[in-house]
Amino acid sequence: MFRLFVKILLILNIINISIKADDLPRINCQRATSLNKKDSSIASLSSKTVSVNEILTSEMNDYWLGSIGIGSPSQNFYIDFDTGSSDLWVPSIKCSSLCNNHNRYNSNASSTYQVDGDYFLITYGDESYAEGYFDNDVVTINGLTVTNQLFAEVLNMSGFDAPEDGILGLAYPDYTSGGETPLFYNMWMQNLIPQPIFSFYFNPDSSATPGGELIFGGADTSKYTGAITYVNVSVQGYWQFNMNRITVGNISICSSNCSAIADTGTTLILGPTSNIRALNAALGATYERSSGWYRVSCSTRTQQGFPNVTFTISGQTFTLSVLQYFLIFQNGQNFVCYSVFNYSPLNNIWILGDYFLSRFYSIFDINQNRVGFATSISYNYTPYIYPQTFQSTTTISSTSITHAYTSSLTNMYNSTITSATIVASTTIVPTTTILTSITTTPSTIKVASTTTITSVTTVPLTTKVASTTILTSITTVASTTTVPPTTTVPSTTMIASTTTATSTGMSSEAIRQEISLIILFSLMILIAQF
Repeated sequence: MFRLFVKILLILNIINISIKADDLPRINCQRATSLNKKDSSIASLSSKTVSVNEILTSEMNDYWLGSIGIGSPSQNFYIDFDTGSSDLWVPSIKCSSLCNNHNRYNSNASSTYQVDGDYFLITYGDESYAEGYFDNDVVTINGLTVTNQLFAEVLNMSGFDAPEDGILGLAYPDYTSGGETPLFYNMWMQNLIPQPIFSFYFNPDSSATPGGELIFGGADTSKYTGAITYVNVSVQGYWQFNMNRITVGNISICSSNCSAIADTGTTLILGPTSNIRALNAALGATYERSSGWYRVSCSTRTQQGFPNVTFTISGQTFTLSVLQYFLIFQNGQNFVCYSVFNYSPLNNIWILGDYFLSRFYSIFDINQNRVGFATSISYNYTPYIYPQTFQSTTTISSTSITHAYTSSLTNMYNSTITSATIVASTTIVPTTTILTSITTTPSTIKVASTTTITSVTTVPLTTKVASTTILTSITTVASTTTVPPTTTVPSTTMIASTTTATSTGMSSEAIRQEISLIILFSLMILIAQF
């Protein structure tokens, strides 16, 4: 179990409060080698009752808590259900002032309490710990009562803040601190649930109610889509399994020995040091020593410029996109992205925490020793982000604007020239540029019989269109100018030149041919008058 209070840490970092290394998440690294309290073997399969649905509450979208009761009458506790550890513990009424903000267990107030007294100590990866002694009492979860359950009554604790009162471990019995039978195993052995499985749904939308659910004895098919991909447990301690590979875009981060655990008690996604460095480098993120996080300035890159991160498990790909693996915070005028990928305290083991499990429904099967993953119904949820978060560009995809340049002479005495400016398809416009319209304006010019054209300006072939300037024949028209439908040129008017156009429309040769025709017909008009 490797818990990190993400938002608190990042807010402190943004206001330049230094973060120590021991403020990082915690994971249970305490291991027991024997079972000396009770036989933890699973009872034979038999017909059982319905599954139990435990509603979970999202805390800052970083971890999910539920409630349990201990004793008779029931004393309520707000619990972190943790697949990365195996013990159940809650604060004692005898606990020091460190427990003042927590609900505390009072054995004297429970008629079903039985003394045990064995010493309890569990230490986590960030040096947080809980210390006390074992008790025996009934535990109630949403109306289901488990009898004769050993748990720890804690007298001293460090590193645990409200509203979380304690931990309920859901890993294998080998990882209990005192060899006790974990609560879930007792559920199954006491014939309280129909199947020896439990499953998690975490909603990444922190405003959603409920924030998630834990089902003992089944799975909620309405909370995932598609098929479930199962992978066998490789080591029965944590829920440990082997992944095929991890890639960032086309870059391979891990292609062999990609051992992982699915840990609901971990906020982030953690991995071996060399892999995490390579993964964050592929994202363009650099290590920030003051916080212990990898970060990148989102405002300097487009959202599309960040690659997907893909985990392949049992041949099936599980992909996280940029908005699923970055925590985004505003720092002055810029937006800073913090990567959810960080260092694992377990040698050569990846820890798939809540930022993975909130996108993929998870199922834990103690009978067949396997873990299942399916696409969560909340996979596509994305929080609101400000438009300035990423560097953005506006792309105009031209599907209806086509190149058109037509010219015709309607008769010997009236010339009509129609032209259209061409805008190349897929013009990239900076974010500060606003395109209002691109209008084709016809222009009809009546040329009197004495009109003389003295010069012609050609259009270079390599000229690009830089704005929404509207080109007309002979007359230069700005993008905001209204052109009358008909312009009459008196017989004594001299037209000095044609418009110099910034267009990729006609080639120089084509325009020379058009001008030659105009000059030819003008000479014919003069000859006809004489």
